Amino acid sequence: MNLYDEKKLARLLEVQKVKGWDLERDINWSRGIDLKKPLLPLDNNAILFPNASSEQRLVISQMMGLIVASTISQLEDIANRLKVPTWERILDKYPVNPEMVELGEHFYADEIKHSKAFNRYIDLFAKEVNVTPEQLKEFLPSSRNSLLGGIYKLNSMAGGMALWWLIAAVEEESILFFEYIRNVKGEVDPLYYELHKCHYEEELRHKSYASLMLQLNHDFSKVPARVIWQKIDFIIAEILNISWTFNQLFKVKNIKKLAKHHEFFRILDGLSETLEGHNSLGTLHTLFTSAPYISDTLNLSEHQNLKLLMEKYGAYSVPNLGQNIGGLHCTP
Repeated sequence: MNLYDEKKLARLLEVQKVKGWDLERDINWSRGIDLKKPLLPLDNNAILFPNASSEQRLVISQMMGLIVASTISQLEDIANRLKVPTWERILDKYPVNPEMVELGEHFYADEIKHSKAFNRYIDLFAKEVNVTPEQLKEFLPSSRNSLLGGIYKLNSMAGGMALWWLIAAVEEESILFFEYIRNVKGEVDPLYYELHKCHYEEELRHKSYASLMLQLNHDFSKVPARVIWQKIDFIIAEILNISWTFNQLFKVKNIKKLAKHHEFFRILDGLSETLEGHNSLGTLHTLFTSAPYISDTLNLSEHQNLKLLMEKYGAYSVPNLGQNIGGLHCTP
């Protein structure tokens, strides 16, 4: 997609308006959640839990599904909360065409909708396992009390585009995760599948917007440090993402306090104790290289479209430890 092709931008905008889904009308929330079904397919080798029973695998799948849902919800919420410093300020400074502005407004409206949708699913799941949404979310990814938003804001105010690199990466991840889920459509919770399908369709339609913003900054920014930011913005996004991801994963260790509320938490607590007995370095290596969803999240530079953007703008990345994005084979 070219920043200066107003006709193509206008057509893209029209498609997004016509094809967009409604949070209330187009998702069948009334079907509820089927706790007998997994949310995400797991790696065939069950590397972290090689001896897990079918009951344990179900709970692992459901917890990973909640983590993915919360991660998407929280990162899309960050994008919206930073709309003024990372989008409005840039377009005010470098006005291009009205289509770019309107596409952006539509992009942010979708981000809000997606965040609300995944957040609602988590609320429904909490009800199914006899806890409040607040109790469940205590163990799920959250951006509200982290430094993440502040650092991305400072980076943008200084002329950087780290948040737009993160947005580009999250969109690629969301598309990849649905590819995993689509392969086992009949096996996973129908509502979870429906939600990811709707999200996937809109991510495909507006995933070019992050690259348009990167192009805009590249072509117009006169900030003296622009060349430096262009080299290191992606590294900043990667490091912040890795740090935030691990901080969020560590929350699961405290799941014991909910063990008496529902079987879901009792099984999770037992798995957490099992994981604590593993070699720490071995577990860390597995998370980076061969744990579905987590490895994909920790190795952003391996997404093909991001590789192309990095090559285009000469962006650097942290070293990869061997993960092949999309190369993991999963089953329910």
